[in-house]
Order: sequence, then structure tokens, then C-alpha cells
Amino acid sequence: MKILIAGDWRWPIYEQAFSQALSELGHHVIPFSFSDYFAGRIGHYQSAIPFPGPALLRINKQLLKKASVEKPEVVFVWRGTHILPGTIKQLNRTGILTASYNNDDPFGSRTHGKVPWHHHLLWFWYLLSLNHYQHNFFYRQVNVDEALAMGALHAKVLKPYFIPWLHRPMVLPKVEASRFSCDVVFVGHYEPDDRVNHLRALVHSRLSVKLFGGRYWTPKVLGDLYSYFAPIVPTEGDNYAKALCGAKVCLAFLSKLNRDTYTRRCLEIPACGRVMLAERTDDLLGMFGEDKEACFFSSTEELVTKAKWLVENPNIADQIAQAGQRRVWADGHDVKSRVGEFLDAVNRNNSGPFK
Repeated sequence: MKILIAGDWRWPIYEQAFSQALSELGHHVIPFSFSDYFAGRIGHYQSAIPFPGPALLRINKQLLKKASVEKPEVVFVWRGTHILPGTIKQLNRTGILTASYNNDDPFGSRTHGKVPWHHHLLWFWYLLSLNHYQHNFFYRQVNVDEALAMGALHAKVLKPYFIPWLHRPMVLPKVEASRFSCDVVFVGHYEPDDRVNHLRALVHSRLSVKLFGGRYWTPKVLGDLYSYFAPIVPTEGDNYAKALCGAKVCLAFLSKLNRDTYTRRCLEIPACGRVMLAERTDDLLGMFGEDKEACFFSSTEELVTKAKWLVENPNIADQIAQAGQRRVWADGHDVKSRVGEFLDAVNRNNSGPFK
């Protein structure tokens, strides 16, 4: 089967990983990259704000042309902020099955408004198109409910996943031990929630703590902690798994801006064979046995207590980590299993061979 995947194609964990899993299952993937249309400074702004300018119009025109030439059975649009409703309607008229996926929270600007300023405009075309896609997949249940309330024909949760060829146990060479070894690590982005306070409490408890992330971890947000963590750099490729595997305990903070009750880190950490210490939610309690397959906290005090307990009891931490790893594999949280869920959902409402 031919599946055209239209998206940014910039990050290996998204369209690329999904495409590889589809290919391993015997399907033919046709990539269509939005990023190719956003070169230079003007392109950067056209990517952030989907006004009907040259880039947006070219994307839609070329997507229709690509579909006309390749004749895929499915056009799967990943985070389609620049795809117009008319484009989806035209694809539907040709008999192509249309599907969307969004790992972000497209309703955040409407429900709580605490989003980057451009998000108030970013989702304009996407939300107008929801009612025209034959299938819509979301990262979280709250977005499914909101999409159905808007009149979407279909909405279903497609949870994040771990990628076996990226997220796996690794033994650190001695030359890298000083860079990655620590008691506690957090690998992720900054948000204006309690995560800085959590990190400060861990540092003050005399645990060795490392932080890896992007440019938003500034001296302004970290204050006196900045010198402790600096330099704070992203981890890419194998370095992400190394950062997790170098720690005795791996933290999972949840995005309040995206209203997350789990995140892909909650699957990647156990897949790497490390013990996860995450913010406690009902969804995570349903996915993992507490203190048996993962550990959770609901306050800064509990976070510090749990982290110390795990560091001081390495055998228990290892047992929890191994049980968590077995759980994410047994429950099918790997990318190939998640692709299977996508194909099953599409097949359920279609007579074609979507397997």
C-alpha cells in the first residue's frame, strides 16, 4: 500500500520513525516535506504563522500534484498547520483516504491561552480542516473530546511511542562517563511550572543532578542553578539514550501547556532500561504499577524522598527499571505496534487492505 506522509520531516522521532515502521511492515511511504518550502528568514515566519502567502499556497498546490502523480491510498498529514480545508476536500473527492495526526495541543490557545503568542494563529487552518479529514489522531484524550465536540468525523487517541533503534539500554564508554553519569537526570524542555523548583530541591539534597535541553534553559529561568548545570545542551541521536542510561534515576516532567498526562519520555525511559520518576497522573498509574514498574511523585518533598530512596537502593531501582522495560514492550508502546494501531483504525472504517 502507498501512504503519503506530509509533514515537517525534520525530527527522526516523528514522520521518519513512523515511516520506517510502515516500511518494515511492507508498505510504501511517499514523503512530502513542508520544511522544503520555508527557507530563510521569510520562510521562518511563514512556518510560524500560516498566513495565506506564497509558501502556504505552494505547499497545498504541490501536495495535490504529488497525490495526483503518486496515487497513494492514504494521505497522512502530520501536524498540518499549513494545509487548507479545500485541499483535504479535494483529496477526498479523488477517493484518497485522508488522515491527520497532532502530537501538540491544538486547542490550548482556546482553552487556557497560556501558549506562545504565535499559537493563537498557528492552528487556524488545522482546526478548520478537522471536520474534513476522514480520520483524526491525537496524542491525548482531551483533544479527542474537543475535536468530536467541534464536529470531527473521527477522532482517536494515538499515544506516543518509543523507537527501539534509538531508545535502548546502552553501556557508557569510560570516556563518556563524566559527561553523563549522575544520580538524577532530566532531559527535556523548560516550562514555567514547578520543574525549576523540583530541580533546585534535588540539588540542595546533595544528589548529583544533570540537565540536558534546549536554549530556553537560560540564566533568567534557572537563576543561581544555571552555573551548576551549565553548559546545558540538547542531546541528539545516541546521546539521548546515553544521557538516560548514565543516570540512576530519570525524571519525567509533564507539559502543563499541552495538558499532558503522559509524554513520550514516559515510554523512552523504561525502554532504555532505566527507572522513571514521573509526575503522578491517573493515566500513568494505569500504564505502570507504582513502585513496581515506575515511580511517581505529587510534590517536591515526595520527589526528593523517592529519588533518594532509589539512589540508595540500586537493586530495587534496577528491578523497577527492568519491570518497566518489560511493561512497555508487553503493552505495545513501540513505534511498530503504534503504527499497527493506526492501520487497524483506518482499516476499521475502510474496505481497503490497510493492514
